[in-house]
Amino acid sequence: MEVIPILPTDRHKPIDNIRTRTFFIVDEQLDEDTLRNALDRLVRYHWRKLGARLFKRPRDGVLEWHLPKTFDEKYALFRWSSKEYDHSIDKTGLPKTTPPGLGAVLLSSPEALDKWFRPSDWPFEQKDEPDAPLLLVHISTFTDDTTVIAISCPHIFGDQYGLANIMKAWLGLTKGELPPVMVGFNEDVIPKGKEYSDYKKEEIVRKGRMRVRRTGEYFMIILGMILDLILRPNEENHSLFVPVLVVESMKERCTKVLKEKYGTDPGLTNGDILTGVLTKFSQIHRTSKRKISLGQTINLRRRVPMLEGDNADAFIHNSLHCSTAYFKMEPSTTVAEIAYQNRLALKDALSPKDIEISMAVVREMVRLGQGILTCEPFGRLYFVANWSSVWRPLDFTSVVKGQEKVKEGSRRPKFLVLGEGRDSTRSVGRFIATIMCKTEEGYWCNLAIPVKGMKMVEEYLKKDPMLKLL
Repeated sequence: MEVIPILPTDRHKPIDNIRTRTFFIVDEQLDEDTLRNALDRLVRYHWRKLGARLFKRPRDGVLEWHLPKTFDEKYALFRWSSKEYDHSIDKTGLPKTTPPGLGAVLLSSPEALDKWFRPSDWPFEQKDEPDAPLLLVHISTFTDDTTVIAISCPHIFGDQYGLANIMKAWLGLTKGELPPVMVGFNEDVIPKGKEYSDYKKEEIVRKGRMRVRRTGEYFMIILGMILDLILRPNEENHSLFVPVLVVESMKERCTKVLKEKYGTDPGLTNGDILTGVLTKFSQIHRTSKRKISLGQTINLRRRVPMLEGDNADAFIHNSLHCSTAYFKMEPSTTVAEIAYQNRLALKDALSPKDIEISMAVVREMVRLGQGILTCEPFGRLYFVANWSSVWRPLDFTSVVKGQEKVKEGSRRPKFLVLGEGRDSTRSVGRFIATIMCKTEEGYWCNLAIPVKGMKMVEEYLKKDPMLKLL
């Protein structure tokens, strides 16, 4: 048995207990046997670490991977199941198409789709079934030739970019393409400069940024969240669809406003605009002003030396860095201003020095057992994870059932990606949103808001589905 340490950048709280659930909804009937055989080959002969199990080290409870030297016939490389439905996917509440002309719309949450796409015996969290295979896969097929591939994977093993790399390697085998040699099998490729203790205090203790917490400080942060939950105990979770044309029109308007205000082009992206919309909606029910810590994921692939070029596609573990915009948020704060603050924070966080400092802080927080939570005492926090770009390279053409029907040079099968990383009965979702994927028509996002706020969002979208007044 090979014992592989889990690096601190993979096991910080709360991701050490999260099992992500990701749904690939493909507008074709896919060949299940081809998919299963290819995944078996990927785990058995190429990326063997996908067949490992998670164990706690007896002496101190630190998590590590246990990987057999060889896989015997009885060893479960992954868990596979499937189900055929006698109706179209529309019955699940997921529309076959979402016309961009309707503007932004609220749809069923990924949680509502769980009962269709996720077997009931799958663990929601890692602690529910600690010795489960890393990869749980379920195939759902519908009469309108739609196939859904549901995948559950521990977040401690990898982020969504890592899952995308697994999917690329898996689908590549169905076309006869061998995957690259795995990067980060048992070595640390995440930047490591100085030790935490070697940095000056002003470098690592930064207001509004992730930092090691003093005694009692974490309690004051949690207390602010608890008070919010006491005042508004119930929340609703939805998918939000925003057409590309709506986002780009907003970007043009916001850029014009900000150029007039600040004198320069802020360089906004579609992601900045969506972050602004999600943040604005998340706070729509609030009437007071307060400083907010707005966090955003930054993936380190192709941004650090060890993960440049082809290495980025061969690395499946977590490579997460975060920016944080710290500013005053009030009911009159516009999407343009939120997007601007987010863009400034991202620019700062992309410097090599900022990355090294943040990774040093993460390692120290893990050593002390502190959760990764960026917020000031009694302040507000919101976090947006943007994974919309990672799925672009995926091509399901090679696993379409009845290959003779697929014309050479024809378009790739259309697909969208939805998902969730929590169980709503055990955790709250109001402090984080996800920009999950982008299709030709628009962006699919997940967000949860207290019930009062969600009703206000619903009413707002009835009046301004093109988001011209935000």
